[in-house]
Amino acid sequence: MPRSSPKHSSDFLSGTPARPQGAPRGLLVYYILYRIGQKPVHGYEILQDIDSKTEGAWRPGPGSVYPLLKKLVTEGLIKVEPSSVSEQHVYHITPTGQKHLEEARQMFAEVGKKWTSMRRIFMELMDARDLGSFFIDGTRAQFQIAQDTMESKIKHLSPSEARFILREYALSLERQSEWCDSFLKNLKKNSSEDRKSASGDLDTMSTISAEAKK
Repeated sequence: MPRSSPKHSSDFLSGTPARPQGAPRGLLVYYILYRIGQKPVHGYEILQDIDSKTEGAWRPGPGSVYPLLKKLVTEGLIKVEPSSVSEQHVYHITPTGQKHLEEARQMFAEVGKKWTSMRRIFMELMDARDLGSFFIDGTRAQFQIAQDTMESKIKHLSPSEARFILREYALSLERQSEWCDSFLKNLKKNSSEDRKSASGDLDTMSTISAEAKK
């Protein structure tokens, strides 16, 4: 019997690469629990919050969010109450849900480090023509995320912890700035040498052309 060929994605065979998943598996349920732990919310608010925070990069639909809300209610991690101002349900975290969330925080830190390390793979796959968007837009977004995160969580840090984090972050920014300055100087030097070389080539060609006309 002929050996069966390995199965491939029809998208791949048709020349259309499949898009990577927008978020790690399992993140949605923990984010829903975290978001409700911040304050009671409607299900639709969770959808809007994710869309806003990821600038549309991650858009789980109602078909993903509402079944998870129902599951969390069944497991006693959240509870649901009718809203006093609308027909929508309002979800509240329970003590059991809060404890479950606290136990998962170390996992969040580990997953965050792993995804940060994975950026090298995405950058290798990136076309050089997309570097402008990555460096400019990506760096701007990264700084905004760092700023928002520090401002929202600083109340949970001691003054010494906050100072340490900000000093290390400032040192990192200084190193990046120094690297950029050094790179710009090298580019300027190479550009100047290229212009001199091009000028010398033109002079040589002019001389050869003049001698050929004699």
